[in-house]
Amino acid sequence: MKQVLGAMLCTLLLSGCIHITEEVFLEKNGSGRYVMTMDLEKMMEMAEMARAFAPDSVLAGAGNLDASLMDSLQNAMGDLSSVPGITEFRKERKGKNLFEISFRFRDVKALNDAMRKRNQRTANPEDLYAFSKGHFEYRDSANFGLGDALRSLDDISQDSLQAGMELIRSMMGDMSYTTVYHLPGKVKQFTNREAKLDADGKTLRLRINLLDRSGTSSPRNSITYKN
Repeated sequence: MKQVLGAMLCTLLLSGCIHITEEVFLEKNGSGRYVMTMDLEKMMEMAEMARAFAPDSVLAGAGNLDASLMDSLQNAMGDLSSVPGITEFRKERKGKNLFEISFRFRDVKALNDAMRKRNQRTANPEDLYAFSKGHFEYRDSANFGLGDALRSLDDISQDSLQAGMELIRSMMGDMSYTTVYHLPGKVKQFTNREAKLDADGKTLRLRINLLDRSGTSSPRNSITYKN
């Protein structure tokens, strides 16, 4: 039974219920500010639902579910304050189930180093971002480093457990990851057709459902803008 509960919690953590927004405020010289917001409201609602159906004996072994999930997500970025070129690093709780992580980066190299440290458990040695005068690019195509973790949910062999997980997944909807790039000049063109340009002509948004198994969505984007 503990194995079933563990799989349920894994599904709660990785499938739906979490809405993440990642913003990059880019300045003309390549420095800027990074902000990630994690909305866990739906995840905690589903955690309560799972707990309501779990036997008391299992819950006793699971400990404080709310605290453990919150601690895991609060520590998702680690401490990036030691990365050269990273300043004003903060982790703040903006609401009951709303967390924000932010920092300033001296240049895109510092931003890449911070992302590399964040993703050290799913080591990707390549730079995620590229910058040159009038050009900004996001190069990752692996669902922001979460692709392998999400695919691991499909490796469970027990039919009954898999069916239960699919039921939970269908109840929860999607897990969204939204990127917002605030460019220092008017956007001339961008390569990702799913991205949307705001009326100001400088803000580009892209929302991806990380549970979409079609493989058609990608966060990759190459942007040129008026410098």
